[in-house]
Amino acid sequence: MSVEGGEKTPLQEECFRLLQCKQYKSCEVLARMELSRAEQEGRDARVAWGLLGECAHAQQQYNRAISYYRRIQYSFVRGVSVSSQHHYANTYRLKEAQCLQALGNVVEASSVMERIPVDQRNLTMLMLLGNLYLASGRKSSAAECFIGGLEQNPFAVEAVEWLAVLGAGKQEVVDAINRGLSRMKEQEGENYDESASYSMLIAVQELLEALYAKNRHLSSDALQMFTKLERQFPNNVHLLLNIATLQHQMNDEEGAARTYAKVRKLEHTNIDCMDQYGQILARQNKLDDLNELASSLLEIDDKRPEAWSTLALYHEARDDHEKALAFVEKAIAMDQRHAFAHRLRGAIMLADNRPEHAAVSFFRSNEIIQNVTSFEGLVDSYLAAGKYKEAICAAKEAIRAAPRDPRAVTLVGLALAQGQMGADNMDGMDKAKRALRNALALDPGALRPLMALVTIHAHEKDYDTCIELLRRGIEGM
Repeated sequence: MSVEGGEKTPLQEECFRLLQCKQYKSCEVLARMELSRAEQEGRDARVAWGLLGECAHAQQQYNRAISYYRRIQYSFVRGVSVSSQHHYANTYRLKEAQCLQALGNVVEASSVMERIPVDQRNLTMLMLLGNLYLASGRKSSAAECFIGGLEQNPFAVEAVEWLAVLGAGKQEVVDAINRGLSRMKEQEGENYDESASYSMLIAVQELLEALYAKNRHLSSDALQMFTKLERQFPNNVHLLLNIATLQHQMNDEEGAARTYAKVRKLEHTNIDCMDQYGQILARQNKLDDLNELASSLLEIDDKRPEAWSTLALYHEARDDHEKALAFVEKAIAMDQRHAFAHRLRGAIMLADNRPEHAAVSFFRSNEIIQNVTSFEGLVDSYLAAGKYKEAICAAKEAIRAAPRDPRAVTLVGLALAQGQMGADNMDGMDKAKRALRNALALDPGALRPLMALVTIHAHEKDYDTCIELLRRGIEGM
């Protein structure tokens, strides 16, 4: 925070020192003295209101902070300021929006940010607005903000990550990065270090390629790219988490567990993706380890959804659906956009024989981030509810999202097969068998398409084919 023009008064100087030292109560008391004196002397009181706003904001008194920030903005609207000071008005709009976001008022926060002219938005503003748009489902508007963020700073890798998730054109992202580099070079002039920037840019471009492969469900390619990056930047927690997620998606649970354990060893306080680690521990029936993980995450930060999702996994592994559901609901309350929590809620509902409720959760998870695991849950929920047409539609959507993922191909076969069981529709059953064989061709070790094929042939009393399929499956293990 700064003073718009002129020297600081002695009281203001002390307030800024206290604010810098995070002595908010003392700063607030002196700021009120400064406010009284400014009003008494007919001086500009915006610095005092700003200091009060900063103190309230830092102490998470968001409504109070908003009222102070609005007083400052009102003074600009009334014409107390000059045109060169619009920068400061925008700064307080940003702070107001941050408080509104913290209160969960996403639409109102977006509206406040939209009052900042496009050409006056800095990186912080663009990233905040992009995240607000994401929270309200305005994906194309969010992508525009993230593109703008890269034009401000080509190394804003969070923007790259979100653009990959949103499916923005890769070339469009590369062009934005190049414009950002040109802008940086122009701003820094003779101080611009081209060789250093080029070296960093190579790493960002490699990360971009890996992220796009991951979000296009090219898991094997993405894993190779992230592994290569991790060799260049060893023990990098962010890269290791991406590697673990991809190993998990490719059914290499042992490898994923080792990678997650390595992350825990490198950075015990990391919470990102730890509920996914918890899911592996639950599947491995390592309940003591899962309980220890849940307790540790809650102790580190009980405001993060991953901690509550992990606790839900522990109770679900003990067949306590009621407690598991209560804790996963708490995880969702912590962060409505935590896709894993919605997916876990769907799995709990499905296990509790509530397929229609489960379908809603899996659908919501997919809305946040498209994931083949969510499609699997969605198709399974529709099949359990007897909604075969919806299951086939969801399976086909999975294929469109991940045409080379054997899990997605399997879903088409499963949906077609269960929809035709007992209907004596040979054509539909043949299509189901072809889809399942295609899935096995993509991943010969996949159990789900194998067992589905065996079930179909058993239903047709073709036991020789069942035996042959099982024999091949055992040989391939």
